[in-house]
Amino acid sequence: EILSGVVVITSKDTVQHQGISLTMEGSVNLQLSAKNVGVFEAFCNTAKPIQIISSTIEMVKPGKLPSGKTEIPFEFPLQMKGNKVLYETYHGVFVNIQYTLRCDMRRSLLAKDLTKTCEFIVHSLSQKGKLLPSPVDFTITPETLQNVKERASLPKFLIRGHLNSTNCVITQPLTGELVVESAEAAVKSIELQLVRVETCG
Repeated sequence: EILSGVVVITSKDTVQHQGISLTMEGSVNLQLSAKNVGVFEAFCNTAKPIQIISSTIEMVKPGKLPSGKTEIPFEFPLQMKGNKVLYETYHGVFVNIQYTLRCDMRRSLLAKDLTKTCEFIVHSLSQKGKLLPSPVDFTITPETLQNVKERASLPKFLIRGHLNSTNCVITQPLTGELVVESAEAAVKSIELQLVRVETCG
């Protein structure tokens, strides 16, 4: 697709400049959470951002812009570098996929260069063909629990259920069923937690 828009420059007086350029960039960053230390930290500190897309166009050659409002339209084809994939925009805990558009107006030594950056969102169209459902059954008992120190002191219970599919469209709800077959102690509440695992390519 084409990324298009307009650069707007407004000034009271005539503006002398050394050229106006537009840079489009997209990258995958691995970032460290303050809560996480150890192996991931060692890996993350050595991992450099992976550039997916990078392109620069010269919009206006050095010269003058008149006073008032100047509008300069632009178009950028979203073409990847080599065999890279144009991943969807994603701001996660450890993985960050971001696309930015930066406009630079270079000016003489006495005047400061002007820069403006904004983010644009990349969203993939739905894949053609329906995902085949892949249901999963599960059973929860005191024996299946992890990180439990005194298993013998737990009241006995049996919970069964199923997740309708492990292949999910992110814009659709996750569906399934949960059945409490038996419980020695009264059930005060039931919570479902979605744990997200982040990977990229």
